[in-house]
Amino acid sequence: MKINNEKLLKLKELIDQAETIAIASHVNPDGDNIGSSLAFARSLRNYGKKCDVIGHDEIDNYLKFLPDLKYYSKDYKDSYDLFLILDCSEINRIGKAVSIAENSKKTAVIDHHVGGKIQSDLNIIVDDSPATCELVYEIIDRLDFPLDEITATLLFAGIVTDTGRFMYADVSENTFNIAGKLSTKGADMQFVYKNLYQSKPINVMKFENEMISNAEFFDDKVFSLASIDLVEKHKVQMGDAENVVNTLRDLEGIEISMLLKEYGENEYKISLRSKDVDVSKTARENGGGGHIRASGFSIFEENLEKAKQKALEILKNIDD
Repeated sequence: MKINNEKLLKLKELIDQAETIAIASHVNPDGDNIGSSLAFARSLRNYGKKCDVIGHDEIDNYLKFLPDLKYYSKDYKDSYDLFLILDCSEINRIGKAVSIAENSKKTAVIDHHVGGKIQSDLNIIVDDSPATCELVYEIIDRLDFPLDEITATLLFAGIVTDTGRFMYADVSENTFNIAGKLSTKGADMQFVYKNLYQSKPINVMKFENEMISNAEFFDDKVFSLASIDLVEKHKVQMGDAENVVNTLRDLEGIEISMLLKEYGENEYKISLRSKDVDVSKTARENGGGGHIRASGFSIFEENLEKAKQKALEILKNIDD
């Protein structure tokens, strides 16, 4: 058990007292983000609560196989009795949902990222947990909330994606035990694996290959770039670039990989991966955050070349 019993009971009290509940998570949603939000919302609905999931950002195609996505909706209220922030502990990372959180009567945070400083009525931040879905499972299990097959599948998908298929250093015996329990509860593991790792479109593979072939190497560091032009050339989404930063990190002799993604309006998003170095420190120093070995932040520059030069300077200055 990773969650303090007092905090767990406080969360149940907040849930029981609320007539309306909302769940929001960070912008640029990933598998753990979407999985934990949809799973907890489903469990709360089956518990008898009205619960909305704030659909404040677009979901990348690779996650569109997930069940219950219809509940990730733009049809939401201006305020709620209880506003739950999942997989995020920096208020500016929930995008358009900030005003809803501020208008709501109570707020609570459930997250596993290092360095979260968000102010709420209840913070459940366990930074040695590899996935928010792991924490949501513990909450559902210990509070005896409903856990059906779809909820289990969503939680399993989130754990698989945020642990890199159980490869990252913060994976523990507890993670494997929870995965096993989710399987027993009916999580469709083969459905998750097939859709995540055995259904890559050919144009996405060609997109990745071009990025990899243009990667720049600096001793034990590597830099890659996903421009809007390249995304349009291959008819993919910017989110399809994310796997490249992992592929490059996995090369022999590479310790740190960086991916720069061009989002337009002078905004560029950086993804960092490492084998052993704490890259979350660099991310936090630049206004971002994340895991010790998988983090990110944004750069704002007037053009792609300037953003690239700034990113390269940051990469080269990371101590390893």
